[in-house]
Amino acid sequence: MNNTASTIKTGDQIFATLILGGKIIASVCKSNFASIDEVVRFITGTAGRFMGLAQLSIRNKTQGWSTSMSLATRQAQQPAHRLPQRQGTYRQASLFA
Repeated sequence: MNNTASTIKTGDQIFATLILGGKIIASVCKSNFASIDEVVRFITGTAGRFMGLAQLSIRNKTQGWSTSMSLATRQAQQPAHRLPQRQGTYRQASLFA
């Protein structure tokens, strides 16, 4: 983010909430963040694996501003199962099976 109004200093008190499907999946109230990117990495790490479009709200209590953004993620691909092959033919694993 290049918004100068949305800067973070390490002493700022930050509230961040990650919402997916109307449910809070992670929330934090903490200082010692150096940037918004660091807040995003921390809150997504706290949430663990999730899939879909989530809404992240960040509030800087010290400076008095707030911002929100959407985060889209998808589940990590599972390793493709090896399918038996016949001579001269092949099979491809389907993502929709």
